[in-house]
Amino acid sequence: MKSGYPKLTIIFCCMVFATAFTHAQSTSQNFPTPVSSNEIIGTIKARDIGDSRLTSYFYAVEASQGDLFVNIVTRNFTGDIDFFLPAGLRSLTKVVVYSDLSENETGRLIYLRKTEKLLLRIQGRTPNDDPASFKIKFAGSFIASNDTGTAAEPELPKVAAQEETNTRVNSVGTIIGILPRPTPSPKDTLAASIENSEKQSIPLEKTEGAAESFRPEISEAAITKKTPELIISDNLPDKEETVASRRKRAAAARSKAKKLSEKETQTLDSETKISAVETAETPKPKPIKRNKREPKEKLPDPLENIRLVILFKDGSIIERPMSEVFKFSVDKGLLTVISKTGTIGRYSILDVAKVTIE
Repeated sequence: MKSGYPKLTIIFCCMVFATAFTHAQSTSQNFPTPVSSNEIIGTIKARDIGDSRLTSYFYAVEASQGDLFVNIVTRNFTGDIDFFLPAGLRSLTKVVVYSDLSENETGRLIYLRKTEKLLLRIQGRTPNDDPASFKIKFAGSFIASNDTGTAAEPELPKVAAQEETNTRVNSVGTIIGILPRPTPSPKDTLAASIENSEKQSIPLEKTEGAAESFRPEISEAAITKKTPELIISDNLPDKEETVASRRKRAAAARSKAKKLSEKETQTLDSETKISAVETAETPKPKPIKRNKREPKEKLPDPLENIRLVILFKDGSIIERPMSEVFKFSVDKGLLTVISKTGTIGRYSILDVAKVTIE
């Protein structure tokens, strides 16, 4: 009995490895995940509300000549499952799946004329908030891949949330919530201010040296020079003396103003006399004769010899030169003649026999 346990464990391990599935799921068409077992199991997470994007996984499936059997089981999955030839992405088969309350199971048979490496694309989403699951089994001419040296899929750029905003946003951009910013303690603020002041402070040795280097030279004469002293005397003049002195100053200012005004009048009189003498001595300028332009001869108006002749049925005639006629027209049975002077003549067209220009 004891000898049978090791055999059972070995058989169980073989079954587990035979039905193993690949955990890696590539989202890049250029770097598909090689299928190293006859079964693929995967899930598709639900996206945020308003996000209409589809989730795509790519696998590299190898098969030899013959029939390749594919069994597909899905749950809560809506999308497409396609098999392509890598050269030109030629489609071999397409499976359209719609989600249902129960599991959906379907199968496909693909005939290959030679050994091929197919591209499997699983593209879809879940219609609700529950994740979607799929299971794909291969049989027939399927070959498990031993390609471990394939190039690794490059890492996609990740969008990291900034700590400054403290806002939580979903994939669509809708704000889910705003986290309150932590209020720093007074000890932390004091420590930060002390550190900043220490960084910004300059050593005293450098400042002292700089002050000594830029200190101006002061001469001994400037040092020994005394500052002016302010002397205040207590012997101030009386009020009566100050009033008399003010009156004297005002009288002197008036006499000076009179003398200046007399001098100015004398100078003005002398200047006027000199200017009169100069004007009498200087000869008057002769007027410049300008040649008057002779008026141009008026050209004869060519319309003077042309006349507008209106002959009435009763034999009367109206003749006017065209140089005097501004406009003539017929409107609503009336012949209207407008002259340049502004006079207007209206005649019934029933009375007019002939209108000529001669």
